[in-house]
Amino acid sequence: MWFLEGILPVFIVGIVFTVIAVIGVAIIIASMKKRKMEIDAYKAAIEKGLPVPELKIARTPVRTLKAALIWLAVGIGFFIMMVVEGDNSGMSVSAIPVLIGIALIISYKIEKNAEKDEKRE
Repeated sequence: MWFLEGILPVFIVGIVFTVIAVIGVAIIIASMKKRKMEIDAYKAAIEKGLPVPELKIARTPVRTLKAALIWLAVGIGFFIMMVVEGDNSGMSVSAIPVLIGIALIISYKIEKNAEKDEKRE
């Protein structure tokens, strides 16, 4: 069993990440099925001539802002972790989620302005 000593932690981490990935995929599939059922219900109502509210498919600005804040938090967390550990080689990795968060904040502002323009018309 000496050969399992080095592999066992890697194996356990792999199993944990696999379980997380499977749960994530299951959640995504369930939400896609729910969305498809909603769209099918809208189609059936339209075919029968019933009035239906407007179907919103686009993301809302608030969801974009939430995603931006999460990306920023992850990037800042990586940066703090690298500073605490004293590992300067990995600090550039923290720039990637920070820049994604900044891009999403810019997207949020654009979406918010577009939403205001739609309300004025």
